[in-house]
Amino acid sequence: MSDLYKNLKQVTPWEEIHFKCTNCGECCRHVKQQVPVEALDAYRIARYLRNHGEDIQYMDDFLEKYAEPVLLDECGYFVYFLKTRGDDDACIFLEDNRCRIHAVNPRACRTYPFVIEPDEKGNFTHWISCEREHHFVGPIVHPKLWIKKRFTAGDKTFLYMDFSKAKEIAMLLRKIPEDRLVSALLHFQFAKYGGIDLDKPFIPQYEKNMQQLIKNLTRMSNESMG
Repeated sequence: MSDLYKNLKQVTPWEEIHFKCTNCGECCRHVKQQVPVEALDAYRIARYLRNHGEDIQYMDDFLEKYAEPVLLDECGYFVYFLKTRGDDDACIFLEDNRCRIHAVNPRACRTYPFVIEPDEKGNFTHWISCEREHHFVGPIVHPKLWIKKRFTAGDKTFLYMDFSKAKEIAMLLRKIPEDRLVSALLHFQFAKYGGIDLDKPFIPQYEKNMQQLIKNLTRMSNESMG
């Protein structure tokens, strides 16, 4: 997973960046464990595939077929990344040099070459992914405006919620004894991915699930100390 971050460079929101998409498909190749699928991404993609005839009823169906879990922290906190295929580790959704799910592609793809992370003050830190140098020609773009066009209100709400809860969840997972960690991670999986109804709005479900997850992990960690 270190490859995900090694080519990132911090930029200012209004920095002038030369960038032009040439539709070469290179940003979709050599991406093993480099395209994160956040819970909101999984929800959107699962609904899209279901509505286009695939046998997908739940987010878990999509994740099993198209994504793989990767450990983010030794406490057990994991995230999903899109699977790849072929000798060039191309994204599983790259077909005939085009993205099959472009209408609902993950946030990481929509905002490429930029990456944003919220901070504790409610602001965003901006980064640029520099590994494919041939893209950085042509017209000037500004990170803030580029992301604003590709970053919905739902994305913003989800991202703040997810980042604000991540540290607390990781801290609680570290308190869970080893013999109960599998149970705790099942709660984690269900709250973030399994317990989402594709026919209902995502944000209210996710917020409720996060609150319940923290309650469950707090109870489990307290029981381990009793």
